[in-house]
Amino acid sequence: MALGVILNRVFRTDNNPLFEYVYQNIEDIDQCYYIIPKEDFGNEAKMKRNYYYGTLQKFVHALYENDIQPFLMDYDELVDFFKEKGINEVVIAGDIMSYHKEEYDILHQRENFKKEDISVTTIRANHYFKPSKTRNNKGEPYKVFTSFYKKWRPYLMKRTVYNYDIKDLAKVGVKSKQKLKGDYSQSGISEETAQYKWSDFLDKDIEDYDSNREYLPEVLTSQLSIYLAYGVLDIIQIFNDLLDGYDKDEQNYEAFIRELIFREFYYVLMTQYPKTAHIAFKEKYQNLNWSYNEDNFDLWRKGMTGFPIIDAAMGELNTTGYMHNRMRMVVSQFLTKDLFIDWTWGEEYFRQKLIDYDAASNVHGWQWSASTGTDAVPYFRMFNPVRQSERFDKKALYIKKFIPTLNDVDAKYLHDTYKHERQIKEQGIELGKDYPKQMVNHSESRDHVMSEFKAME
Repeated sequence: MALGVILNRVFRTDNNPLFEYVYQNIEDIDQCYYIIPKEDFGNEAKMKRNYYYGTLQKFVHALYENDIQPFLMDYDELVDFFKEKGINEVVIAGDIMSYHKEEYDILHQRENFKKEDISVTTIRANHYFKPSKTRNNKGEPYKVFTSFYKKWRPYLMKRTVYNYDIKDLAKVGVKSKQKLKGDYSQSGISEETAQYKWSDFLDKDIEDYDSNREYLPEVLTSQLSIYLAYGVLDIIQIFNDLLDGYDKDEQNYEAFIRELIFREFYYVLMTQYPKTAHIAFKEKYQNLNWSYNEDNFDLWRKGMTGFPIIDAAMGELNTTGYMHNRMRMVVSQFLTKDLFIDWTWGEEYFRQKLIDYDAASNVHGWQWSASTGTDAVPYFRMFNPVRQSERFDKKALYIKKFIPTLNDVDAKYLHDTYKHERQIKEQGIELGKDYPKQMVNHSESRDHVMSEFKAME
């Protein structure tokens, strides 16, 4: 049998269920083609593209060190390659959502393969729970996170599932003699580095997780979302590690586990309701009278709203490809509530920029903020950007980190620039000239949101 193994974004040599599948079926395999179809990125996604290719390049290097030489190609070359090599079965991760283009996800790729009578075997490689096994007593997906969490949290347990020797996998592998063109050594992350950072987080920071996760000026969180986006670490290993250390500090370990189960919850929802990638989960809000003001959207994405906490967060995203989770909620609420702009615009912008982009988490995170999703924040609970700034960046350290223009202004004046315009000018910054004036009145925006949503009730 000639077998194709698609490894895109399962960029790890250890704890890889695709390798386990090959190992368990090795007696029946004559030739094994390890394949990495490369993702294509537009001009807006340069930072994301570089991070992806840097991580891919490090993975290819690790494979070469184990005498595995993968075939690199574009997605639209896959079917012809299978035909040319006589590959009649493909094994692929069945639980990895699109990273940049939807046509790369399993739903679209499986259809392409089946049209050519290529057998497809899907394996969970990036999530813990199987969606079809997580239904409620009515046979329906859970739509409220708390219920999902209470039901499935007890099912987390230590699991040992991998037993392969990568040297044996190399023996059946066809060698490509290909390497990724270009030098991406300064971008991306290797499996080895991710493992070190994860272990370091468990050793030093997780016992302060519940308090540190809201701290904006420094990255004190695990960065696990990045490692999972590229599959450099295995979710089963992650849960095993957390369960191993659980007795050290139940409160902080449980808080971390809860966030990972949230990721599982959104994944299950996305598999069961794929159309929600583009339309409101709540049907009654599918015809909201959203604004499509491109000028306002441009000010938001460029970090020129006049609200320093919003602009700092957009500065973080635009310069690092990452954004603190608290700020993802704050800026998405600002776009969908204060500016009342369609959440799909913001979701698409995040898709272009985030190096840890996860379709399910991003889509349903945006729907939560827009109050259009399942278990979403009620529309009458609007984040006030001024209050969020005062609460989470009291000393304006985060603001000044990403808006150096404001470095010499006292922190107490930077949360509400409209209120303190005179004091800010006295300290050398003229609003409307050196830094934008606030583009909207939050109270007026709130009234508009109430009116629009009530009209849909």
